Amino acid sequence: MRIATSTIYDAQTASIDNLTATYQNQGQQLSTGKSLNAPSDDPTVIAQDLTVRADNAVQTQLGKNLSDLNSQLTAVDGALSSLTNVMQSARNLAVEGASDTVNASQRQDIAKQIDQLLQEAVGIANTQYDGKYVFAGTNVPSSVPLVQTQGSPISSVTSQGNVVQQTQELPNGTSVPTGVTLQQAFNFGATDGSPDVFQTLIALRDSLQNSSVVDESQTRVNLPATSVATTTTLTQLSTGSVPQILATPLKPDSTGDVTINIADGTSTSGVNVTFLPTDTMANIVTKINAAANAIGVTASFNYQTQRLSLTSSSNPPVPFQIQDVPSTGATNSGNFVEAFGLVGQASTTSFVSTQLGDFDNAINQTLSARATIGATLQNVSDLTQTASSQVLNDTTVQSNLEDADIAKVTSDFSKTQTVLQAAYATTSRLEAKTLFDYL
Repeated sequence: MRIATSTIYDAQTASIDNLTATYQNQGQQLSTGKSLNAPSDDPTVIAQDLTVRADNAVQTQLGKNLSDLNSQLTAVDGALSSLTNVMQSARNLAVEGASDTVNASQRQDIAKQIDQLLQEAVGIANTQYDGKYVFAGTNVPSSVPLVQTQGSPISSVTSQGNVVQQTQELPNGTSVPTGVTLQQAFNFGATDGSPDVFQTLIALRDSLQNSSVVDESQTRVNLPATSVATTTTLTQLSTGSVPQILATPLKPDSTGDVTINIADGTSTSGVNVTFLPTDTMANIVTKINAAANAIGVTASFNYQTQRLSLTSSSNPPVPFQIQDVPSTGATNSGNFVEAFGLVGQASTTSFVSTQLGDFDNAINQTLSARATIGATLQNVSDLTQTASSQVLNDTTVQSNLEDADIAKVTSDFSKTQTVLQAAYATTSRLEAKTLFDYL
């Protein structure tokens, strides 16, 4: 039998190397708390672990993106909330200004408050988030304000934005708005021609400041998809016309004509203005201006807003009346006042009261915009919660795959340490032996 000490030493050394590697691996598990520290630790588990890690990274980034979107939407909602408060405050002031107990001086004080609210509304329209105007649509100016004012005090505003709503696709495949446009929030450039927030505030301020006496159509006089043009005739505005243009068609008197009487406090009998079936809207305005000039009343028709206005041009303005009267030889009166939505009794209080409808319309637009943002916020919140839950689940799975069983590893580490010490001791004793000890 051949005995070689090198064979014994090689076997012992290999055993010590294996034990040392195991000892170091167990020590690393104890120090890191992880059972997987390198791909060689457990290749089958590593593949699953990498998949979970990748999904966790995606869900974490998704949660961050949703959090950023939530912050942006919250900023927009906050701006819309401020705008709602501005318009509600202005409406309350309008109600106060429409009271007969308020004198001209007090109305001017109210007008100053309205002007401050107007400036606040302009500031809200220029709200920015992350350096971008939130109401600009897809056109995002960077060097100039979104809303720029003209005149001092402000007489009009212009916008650099557009009406294309910004959107973002969510992980569930749905596309949601990330903001609202100036048109949606402020009724700016409304397709129906109704006054926007700025026009409404400017009109109220000026009415109170100047104690304006105006009898204006309370709403648009036309039906949807139709409009009154300069060439539209009285016949086309009357009952039976096809298509029907006015929401409340004109009803001529028994002669086929329509006559109104305009009178003020200095001319109680007033002046009669008669419109013929062939008269156009432009002729109607011209006739009123020609006849009513003697008592200081002028007329205009806004073809964008589809409203007729009769204004006292006296200085100071004085109240006046408009009523339907029979034409010469007629047995009844027409319904001009009703058809054009006039109140009949023109005064500062009645004019301010008429403007309340514009405030209600503008406020409703803002509330509708807030509802859009609110729905998106809820959707984003739900998806954020889902992403957070998925991150938590992935973290749990990752922990189960990677975390070491500290109690077991500690026990194994102790055993390996004992065995390794014994191996070192055995090797030391073997090194002291010579070939003659085996003979």
